[in-house]
Amino acid sequence: MFDITLILIIASAGGVIAITGFLVILGRRISEPKKELQQKIDKLEEEVQILKNHK
Repeated sequence: MFDITLILIIASAGGVIAITGFLVILGRRISEPKKELQQKIDKLEEEVQILKNHK
């Protein structure tokens, strides 16, 4: 009986770790495009300021 309980506890812990890892990877995939887009926006804003000051 103890062996089955131990196996179930270890399997449950592994499942929790796997789900947590999946959610972390999913969160990174969602946030990466936002960071890239924000960098492009910042770069374009800098270029606009340079062009305004150039005139």
